[in-house]
Amino acid sequence: MKIRTDFVTNSSSSSFILARKGNLTEEQKNALADYVSKKMLGKKILEPGATEDDIQKVIDKYYDIETYIDEIRKALAEGKSIYFGEVDFEQAEYSYSDLIEDVWKILEKTGKGNFEAIDDDLSY
Repeated sequence: MKIRTDFVTNSSSSSFILARKGNLTEEQKNALADYVSKKMLGKKILEPGATEDDIQKVIDKYYDIETYIDEIRKALAEGKSIYFGEVDFEQAEYSYSDLIEDVWKILEKTGKGNFEAIDDDLSY
């Protein structure tokens, strides 16, 4: 954990040091895309062909969604799936550093030595 010994401003930031060799590998790119899809693009809640009963169940579960029901029906008719996600702004500061650290772990794991986090402590 980093301890600030000098003047601390109102800024909430933390530095880091990374080492990279070359561009990201295809495996790293695929792993990042998979991570972003799972963590940042929501959970699939409706698919094309959903029945009115399916749609009503989603409305009952996610009450805010009813405001957008016309757009949802249109997207379903166009063959698109519907995803839902939330961002907890009370925890956003910690979630953001967790996301960054998770990305670094993915790059280290899939990089075959081309990526290393040297100073990865984002706490302050």
